Amino acid sequence: MRKQKHTQNVRQVIHIVGEGLTELFYFSHIKKLLGYRYSISPRLFENNSIEKIEKKIIELLKADVFVICVFDADVSRRSAAENKKLTTLKRCYEKNKNVLLCDSLQSIEYWFLLHYEDTCRHFNDSAATEQALKRYIPTYDKSHKFMEKEKWVKDMIADGKLEKACKLAEKYDGSDSYSGIYKAIKMLSFLPAHELGR
Repeated sequence: MRKQKHTQNVRQVIHIVGEGLTELFYFSHIKKLLGYRYSISPRLFENNSIEKIEKKIIELLKADVFVICVFDADVSRRSAAENKKLTTLKRCYEKNKNVLLCDSLQSIEYWFLLHYEDTCRHFNDSAATEQALKRYIPTYDKSHKFMEKEKWVKDMIADGKLEKACKLAEKYDGSDSYSGIYKAIKMLSFLPAHELGR
C-alpha cells in the first residue's frame, strides 16, 4: 500500500474583523485597489465592542483562519473598565500567530491622517482627529454615502502616500497617537499570493 503524502494547507484564509462602517469600507476599497487577498464581510463589522470583537476572533480561529483585527482604542481612555478589557485582549492575543491586532488611538482617522501629515500629536478625541483629517479631505464624512465611494481611498493611497503612512505609523508606534494598521498593510503587501487565502 502506497503512503499518502501529507500536504500542508498553504491557503489559509485571512479575515478582517473591525469596528464599523469606516473600517469595512476602507478595507473593501483597499482590497480592490491593491489586489489584496482576504475575506471581508459586513457581519464582522457590526458596531463591535471589545467583547464582540473577541467573540468573533474566537469563532474565526476555530475555523482555522488568520484574523486581522482593526479597532479604535479611544474607548480605553474614557473608561477604566474598557481599558482593562483592551489590555486583556492585547495580552491574550499578542503571541498568537494567527491573530494580528491593529488598534488606532484615537481612531482610524489618525491612520488616514498619516497619509498626509507627519504627526503624533495628542488628539482629545476621535472628533479632533477627524477635524485634522478634513484639512486634507474636506468632504470626509462617516456616512454610508461618502464611505461607499472608492475615490477617497484611491486619492489617499496615491503617489506613495500609503508607504509614507506605513513608515510614520511604525515610527510612532506606542506614542500618544498611534495606529497599528501599518502591520496589516505590510503583511498583506509582502505575503506571496498563495499564502493570502481566497
